[in-house]
Amino acid sequence: MNRKRVLLVLLVVVILAAGYGTFVVRRGFSAADQPSAIEKVMAQTVRNLGIPRSARSMKNPLTITPELLQEGRDNFTNRCAGCHGKDGDGHTGIGPNLYPKAPELRLPATQNLTDGEIHYIITNGVRLTGMPALGNPHMSEDDNTAWKLVHFIRSISLTTPQQRAEQTTTASTAHYVGSATCEKCHAQIYERWKKTPMANVVRDPREHPDAIIPNLATNNVSPKFTKDQVAFVYGGVWKQRYFTKIGDDYYPEPAQWDVTNKMWRPYFVANGTDWWSALYPPDNMKRPTGPTCDGCHSVNYDIQTKQVAEWNVGCEKCHGPGSAHVEQPTQGNIVNPARMDYISANDTCIQCHSQGRPLTSPIEGKYYDWPVGFHVGLNLQDYWQLEEHNLGQTTFTHFADGTAHKNRMQGNDFVQSVMYRRGVTCFDCHDVHGTDNYAQLRKPVNQICLDCHGSGSRNGPREATLAEHTHHKDGSTGSECVACHMPKVEVTIPGVFVSAHTFAFITPAITDKYKVPNPCTSCHTDKTTAWATDALRHWPERSPWRVQ
Repeated sequence: MNRKRVLLVLLVVVILAAGYGTFVVRRGFSAADQPSAIEKVMAQTVRNLGIPRSARSMKNPLTITPELLQEGRDNFTNRCAGCHGKDGDGHTGIGPNLYPKAPELRLPATQNLTDGEIHYIITNGVRLTGMPALGNPHMSEDDNTAWKLVHFIRSISLTTPQQRAEQTTTASTAHYVGSATCEKCHAQIYERWKKTPMANVVRDPREHPDAIIPNLATNNVSPKFTKDQVAFVYGGVWKQRYFTKIGDDYYPEPAQWDVTNKMWRPYFVANGTDWWSALYPPDNMKRPTGPTCDGCHSVNYDIQTKQVAEWNVGCEKCHGPGSAHVEQPTQGNIVNPARMDYISANDTCIQCHSQGRPLTSPIEGKYYDWPVGFHVGLNLQDYWQLEEHNLGQTTFTHFADGTAHKNRMQGNDFVQSVMYRRGVTCFDCHDVHGTDNYAQLRKPVNQICLDCHGSGSRNGPREATLAEHTHHKDGSTGSECVACHMPKVEVTIPGVFVSAHTFAFITPAITDKYKVPNPCTSCHTDKTTAWATDALRHWPERSPWRVQ
């Protein structure tokens, strides 16, 4: 009886397989087709059965560190991103056209595999698919590379709906504990972060005697003030301002120190500049910093009590209140912007690195220049509207073509870019936890660009060498990616510039039409836009239609 049942089952399987085979043959073998549900189940089952039991139970032998994770990211970019995308989403020119499709590595189908299973797939590849073997699994170098990739793949997992629900609940019940509490478990990251501008935007000169850079007695542009009158020092990289406290509010002194040029300059936001300037009296001592500054320079500024959980851009500004996570660390009770979708991830930065205004204004009779009520994990668009722009009109905030015209507008620029539309995030390039590179970049500027835009890359450029693409000698200023794609379009104070974050090449013709500075004549100051346009026309790889 049992034998008959087995034979019957086998017969049914053979009939189904034959029927499915006939269907496939009639349908054709186009790689553009979507695999059927049956194919997906069968393929995953066969793949999983092909992984030895001993491999499944393997644990990652490498201890995760920021440096190791960066190595994993680099290897992923070089070896895997062509099919899987730079962040594992699979949205590339190759991945969706494979059969089976390159999986989205951030989703549970991959993330629920064990470390050993992911390691085995990376090392050995998958037959009859586009997944190649990494290399020789018996070579320690290749094996370590595979384990580093496992760590990186784990780091890009998306927040699950269950974790998102837990985070929402946690945000309403947890409280802020301060960045110093995070140091206990994240000492290495904390040590880097505390040296960054983010951690030192606002400092109390009584706690930090070295905070005030100049001799206040040399102030020659406004009524003098003394150290005793300075409640907070703001900034110190390019410029430094000084806040005095009156009652429970802070107010900016009318003088600022130009760090770059080592001189005093007046500080006053004139009418006709920032949108809120005309709505406050023309006197710094009647313009409290709570509505205009403090929401971005602190964690959880309370507009009723005017108290903060922590001054400066602390850990919980980006990760949310941490008390539940401190008590029992899980991925579900703390926000990690790196595991969010690209819109929410970028909003973590755009909330402060943009010019705009709250959707509701005024709020309790005051005009706020930051998104009151927003915290990471919410939808920024429900609280904040980016400064509007009319094409062809030059304003205080925008050039006529829409490029940002002043500082703190990286977000306004970035959301217009192809990079943003392709899912690139601010922290694909910047590491807010701190690096030794300019602007907290993950790598030196050209290197971080060329990770995704190396010569011959499908992302461009198409030329064989960087020099052929830039038409400038290697190592020269003109050979830097940012020289052309992030030109210095505005001066904030002499020697300090605003760099465009649209990443678009601004042609000399755009300068003629919209008066936006272009990178060619910004460097070659002795030349004209006509000269620059003519030079571009003679670049053999550049379309003559794209110099307009």
